[in-house]
Amino acid sequence: MKKVLFAFALALVASGAMAQDKVIRKARVLKEEVQNLVAMPERNEKQEAELKAKLAECFEMIAPVFNSPETKKELANAWDIKAQLHMFTFNPLLNNVIAKQPTDTTALAENIYASLDAMEECYKAVQTLGLKGDKDPYTLQNKLKVLQFRPYVAYCGQMFFQNQQHAKAVEAFKRWMNYPQTYTILGPDAATLAADESTPQIAYYTCLAAYFAKDNATLNEYIGKAREYTEEKDQVNQLYLTSLIEQGDTVAWLKAGKEVVLADPAGNDGVAQNILAYYFNKGDFASAQALADEVLAADANSRLGNYAKGLVFMNDHKYKEAIPFFTKATETDPTFSDAYYNAGVCWSNYGYDINESLSGKKMTQAQFNAAVQPVKDAYKAAEPFFLKVKELEPDNTHKWATRLRTVYYILGNKAKEAEMAKLVGD
Repeated sequence: MKKVLFAFALALVASGAMAQDKVIRKARVLKEEVQNLVAMPERNEKQEAELKAKLAECFEMIAPVFNSPETKKELANAWDIKAQLHMFTFNPLLNNVIAKQPTDTTALAENIYASLDAMEECYKAVQTLGLKGDKDPYTLQNKLKVLQFRPYVAYCGQMFFQNQQHAKAVEAFKRWMNYPQTYTILGPDAATLAADESTPQIAYYTCLAAYFAKDNATLNEYIGKAREYTEEKDQVNQLYLTSLIEQGDTVAWLKAGKEVVLADPAGNDGVAQNILAYYFNKGDFASAQALADEVLAADANSRLGNYAKGLVFMNDHKYKEAIPFFTKATETDPTFSDAYYNAGVCWSNYGYDINESLSGKKMTQAQFNAAVQPVKDAYKAAEPFFLKVKELEPDNTHKWATRLRTVYYILGNKAKEAEMAKLVGD
C-alpha cells in the first residue's frame, strides 16, 4: 500500500512539473506576441491597449512559477521571459529620457533593476541545470545586455537626484557601484567594470546623494573611492568634512582635515583655518603649532603654514615672534589682507605692552622720552600694515580706521587721527 501511495506521489510531482513547464511554454508564446507588438514602428490605440494587456497577462501568468518547487527544467526559461518582459516595459520609458521627454523615473528604474536581476537569476539557473553550449541559449545574449544596461542605472541615479529623491538616487548609484559583484553572469568582465574610470565620479555622486538622504553609513562606505575623483577634489573633501562634523565625529574630522591640508596646503586654507580655530577655542596651542610646523615642513614658503605659525605665536602673546611669519605670508600672497592686519596688530600690541611696562615708574622727562620711543617705533611699524589693509579692503572702514586712529594718536599726528575718527563716526 505504501509503495502505491509513494508512486502516486511521484506521479503528482511529475504532473506538477509538467504543468509548470506548460505554463512557461505558453508564457513564451505570449511573450513573443508582445515582442511583435513592441517591434511595430507605430501602434494605433487598439494595438497599444493590446500590448499593455498582453504584457500584464504574461507577467501574471509567469509569477507563480518562480516559487513552485516543480519548476526546475524550465526555470532558466522562465527567468529569461521575465527579463524580457521588463525590458519591453522600460524601453519606451528610456526612449522618453533620450528624447528629453517626461518619464516615470521610478517605473524606469524598477524595471531596469528587475530585468537585470532576472538575467542574473537565469544565469544561476543555467549553472544549476548544467546547461552548456547549444543547450544554453540565454547566457551570452543576457551577458551582453547586462553590460549594456549599467549606464542606464547611473542615468536613473542622476534623474532621481535631480528630482530630489535622494534615497532612490542612493539606491541607483549603489547598484552601479556594486554591479561587478552583484552580477556573476559577467564573469571575467566584472574585473573590467570594477576598474571603470568613472568609478570615483559615481562614488562621489553616491556620497552626495547619501549626504542629502542623511545616509551616513553609505557616505562613509564610499567616501574613500569618492576622494579619488580629482576633478571635484575640493567638493568631495568639503562634503566629507561637513558630514563628519554633522555626525559629531570630531576625531575623524581632525584626522581627515589634516590629511586634506597636508596634501594641498595652498588649496585648503579654509579647512586649515577651521582646524586652527577649533584648537584655539580649546586652548590647544600645542596642536595648532604642530599643524603649522607640519605644513611648513612640507613647504617653508607656504602662505598657510606661515600664517598659522604667526597665529600660534600671536595667541600666545609672543607678538615679536609672530610678525616675521605674518610678513612671510604676505610675501607669498601680497593680497593676504588678514596677514597684513595681524602683523599690524602684533606691532601695536608689542608697543602697548612696552607702554604698560612703563606705568608707575618714576622718570625724568628725558628718561621718559627715551623709554617711550620704542612704543612709538612699534606703532610706526604697524602703520604700513594697516594702510595695506585699507588698500585691499577700502570699504571695510572699521577694520583699519580704528587701528590707524590709535597709531596716529600715539605718534601725535592729530590731523590724521581726526581723519580716522571721522571715518569711524567719532
